[in-house]
Parts: sequence; structure tokens; C-alpha cells
Amino acid sequence: MIRTALVLALCVTALAGCGLRGDLVRPVPLWGDPPNEGPNDPRTLKAEEERRAAEAAAREERERAEAAGEREALEAQTQPPATPQ
Repeated sequence: MIRTALVLALCVTALAGCGLRGDLVRPVPLWGDPPNEGPNDPRTLKAEEERRAAEAAAREERERAEAAGEREALEAQTQPPATPQ
């Protein structure tokens, strides 16, 4: 009997150390559309990431167009216009 009580006490003590620590997080619902949880919501983070990627692509395209325009302007300066003969 004492041995069983000691084993039970040891098991309860060992189980007390298991589990999550800190704040518990509510799980995502199994069905339906959950409410937006704010800035840390995965949907919000994904939308922000997509917006930044679109801005980076637009900026890169603008820079590429500006570089092409500058290159054409420099080429026009270095090559004199053709004279008709």
C-alpha cells in the first residue's frame, strides 16, 4: 500500500512538470472562418508579406525603367547623330 502511494505520488509529481508553460493559446477552430486576431494573425502576416513583395517588385520595375532611360540618354550623348550623305 505504501509502495503504491509512493509510485502514485511520483507519477503525479512527474506529470506536474509536463505541459505548456506560459500563456495558453486558443487553438484555431476546426471549421468556419475564425475572427482576425490582429497583427499576429497568420492571415494578416501573409497579407502584409504579399503587400511588401508587391511593393518591392514595383520598386524594382521602376528602378529598371529608370536605368534603361538613363542608359538610352547616355548612349544618345556618346553617339553623334548620323549625317545624311
